[in-house]
Amino acid sequence: KANLSQKEPQILEFWKEKDIYFKINERNKKSKKYFLHDGPPYANGHIHIGHSLNKILKDFVIKSYSIMGYSTLYIPGWDCHGLPIEQQLLKELKLSKRHINDIPTFRKKAREFAMRFINIQKEEFKRLGVFADWENPYITMSNEYEATVVKAFIELYEKGYIERDKKTIYWCPVCETALADAEVEYKDKVSHSIFVKFKLVKFPDKLSSFNNLHIVIWTTTPWTLPANMAAAVNENEYYSIIKLGDDHLIVAKKLLSQFDEILKIEPEIMSEIKGEELVNSEYIAPLVDYLDEKHKYNRKVIHTDFVDMTTGSGIVHIAPGHGEEDYFAGKKWGIEVFCPVDESGRFTDEAGSLRGKFIFDANEEIIEMLKNKNTLLSRGEIAHNYPHCWRCKNPVIFRATEQWFLKIDKNSLREKLVNECSRVKWVPRSGYERITSMINLRPDWCLSRQRYWGTPIISFYCKKCGRVQKDFQLFKKIADRISREGSDFWFSEDIHNIIGKDYKCECGSNEFEKEKDILDVWLDSGVSWYNVCKNRENRYPADLYLEGSDQHRGWFQTSLIPSVALNSVAPYKTVLTHGFVLDENGRAMHKSLGNVVSPQEVIKKYGAEILRLWVALSNWNEDVRISDKLLLIPIDMYRKIRNTFRYLLGNLSGFDKSKKLSYDEMLDIDRYMIYKLNLLIEKTSSDYADFRYRDAIKNISDFCIIDLSSFYLDVSKDRLYTMALNSKERLSVQSAMYDILKSLLVITSPVLSFTSEEAWQVLRKEVNSSEPESVFLNDIKLCDIPKNNEIIDKWEKIIGIRNMVLKEIENKRKDGLIGSSLEAKIIINCDEKKYFFVKLNIEDIRNACIVSQAEVKKISSDIKVEVFKADGEKCPRCWQWSVNIGSNKKYPQLCPKCADAMERNSKNE
Repeated sequence: KANLSQKEPQILEFWKEKDIYFKINERNKKSKKYFLHDGPPYANGHIHIGHSLNKILKDFVIKSYSIMGYSTLYIPGWDCHGLPIEQQLLKELKLSKRHINDIPTFRKKAREFAMRFINIQKEEFKRLGVFADWENPYITMSNEYEATVVKAFIELYEKGYIERDKKTIYWCPVCETALADAEVEYKDKVSHSIFVKFKLVKFPDKLSSFNNLHIVIWTTTPWTLPANMAAAVNENEYYSIIKLGDDHLIVAKKLLSQFDEILKIEPEIMSEIKGEELVNSEYIAPLVDYLDEKHKYNRKVIHTDFVDMTTGSGIVHIAPGHGEEDYFAGKKWGIEVFCPVDESGRFTDEAGSLRGKFIFDANEEIIEMLKNKNTLLSRGEIAHNYPHCWRCKNPVIFRATEQWFLKIDKNSLREKLVNECSRVKWVPRSGYERITSMINLRPDWCLSRQRYWGTPIISFYCKKCGRVQKDFQLFKKIADRISREGSDFWFSEDIHNIIGKDYKCECGSNEFEKEKDILDVWLDSGVSWYNVCKNRENRYPADLYLEGSDQHRGWFQTSLIPSVALNSVAPYKTVLTHGFVLDENGRAMHKSLGNVVSPQEVIKKYGAEILRLWVALSNWNEDVRISDKLLLIPIDMYRKIRNTFRYLLGNLSGFDKSKKLSYDEMLDIDRYMIYKLNLLIEKTSSDYADFRYRDAIKNISDFCIIDLSSFYLDVSKDRLYTMALNSKERLSVQSAMYDILKSLLVITSPVLSFTSEEAWQVLRKEVNSSEPESVFLNDIKLCDIPKNNEIIDKWEKIIGIRNMVLKEIENKRKDGLIGSSLEAKIIINCDEKKYFFVKLNIEDIRNACIVSQAEVKKISSDIKVEVFKADGEKCPRCWQWSVNIGSNKKYPQLCPKCADAMERNSKNE
């Protein structure tokens, strides 16, 4: 019985006690390297089923390449800094970000928190049977690693890629920090949808005959209207002037019918004007009266290319402080970046009477203000895809702040990134299109975060003149100190202790302020190639990155950018992606749905081996599904493979390895099976090299079920159980079984690691103790047997005849003529061409068909099989029927073959 959940820990202990992973690496250390670089999971919880899929796939790669003769050191990593740990720690401490007064103590607690989950996850990954250098992982919070991150930042800074600027970026008002593209996810959200009129006070003379002239804008974010600084038209489009009561409104001609429908009116069209003629017109922003004095002035109409004619009014409200496109439009037209919203999403004093109000809560009040000003034309609601924070799941905003950026278009970096992607092998190929489309559209990378748990941005400013100090030699000395001490001193020490009391700015001042922001955790993990592949293993670029498909916008991209910027090369040669794990109905797993499948539960119930086989059988390039019902498929396959191993081991028990026959001495059928085994080995090696684990394990299963259980093992029972113990016939099948079992255990070991090891240890104990200490200390290799086309052709023909015979036997069994196939006598009728082949091989055909008697007759037609009741009596030892039962008087109940076997066995006792 398998009892996997009980036996697997014993095998894990064996691997640990015998230091098998170390021995694998020692054995292969002079071989060609194959380096899979581990994308670091986040150290903030128990592993989930997606982690299992990822780590097991990586284990398949490491183990398969190892048995193919490569040196495959695998260094696991953990991502330790950042918001998720901060938030969980704040929850445990019952604090908010604003109440963190002792930053060094908070960072110490965060480090302990991360370390706790690294140790938990490490044991959970080991339980999956994953081989790795668990005692020497890379950890992004280690002194050495933090120093690497800082050095990479300095080198990027020196090369001109780093810039501090005020830009509009994603901002989470709940987490109170900037976010990068990779930290934003889109979900449906219901928002306000309003049309607002802005009164024109300066406009083209041709419109002077229209009184109360307004442009109309549409927005789904009323809270951004206090920050309105311009209105944009498309200069190439035409706009209609319509009469509505005492007002004249300007709306895009192409959107007029939509606008009429929303307002439920049939307005009178008075005239039209081209967009370019409206540029530089001026209007009064509807909420300008509520703002501080500094911002009470008229706004301008500008042109932008992004004004489209699909929705809205064809005129866009521009708030450079709250929109990326708005920001660039404002920069182009010299418009102020006005952002009256603080880090917690509340209006500042600049917003006048709205000060202190949370932006989303203020929407209703702002709509009421517009109503009171008689500028609101329509209000409704719209469900749309809206950006949310990846961590707290709340809606994010765009907010203009001073941040540190990695410039994507500096030194033609964007073009270089796309070019490097074309040199990488993407599996599946669609990964190339996906990542390059993202690179082509991505903004500059916002690197700064307004948090405490992370790698510090090593920079400081002159308090007198505000200049950012760019002393790269000093920065490198600070990085060296971080490698010795860690980065906590940056948060605890006075700036002069760090840079020296005599340090001065160009302006002459020696009063400085440290940068308080930390680096984006995506830069931490994004330079892991620098720390691990380049510095530690000297295997850069890595041979393989293997992660979930979401990492095209995450780690694949954030690793690519600094690598190409610094070294003009992608950090990986091949990128392999897998999908997400869903429930059996194709739904994402959520606690609220009660459909979460944890790896711990699966292991406890079925064993890690079943989880590994589920991964291998999955079409993991796409999203995969799991449930108890779906696990029945790998459970059934596992049972059949395990039973094959058990049967082979059972029949090798007591086999004397010294009596193993050479291939030349073996019977034809056994040589044929070795040939079939070699075909499987070749195919499996090819499948493993190309990550086709499903094909590999299905071919192994088919070999066990079809080639072995249904044919070879069945056919060989007579030789194993009735022939003399040391007869050539029996030794031949055992010799073949020995090679078949050894090879099967080796080629199956990357997937069924526990079972292959368990069976290997039985093989060593009961058959040959001189075999390597572990199944993993072997290479995949072909059996050294010359290909014999004559034998192959012979047995392919015999199997063809056997299939015909078995059909006829089954028909006779249904008719009640016979029960077991051994009760049958077959007559093969065939033409002259086949007659001589059948006659020559009639005994092999009889054995292959597991019948008691076989004859051949010549006829004019092709081939025909007849089945009759066998002649004679049944031998109680071999169950074959014979007309010569009792011909050996010493054994009156036995057939001649069994009597001979008994004689030979008695002589060897």
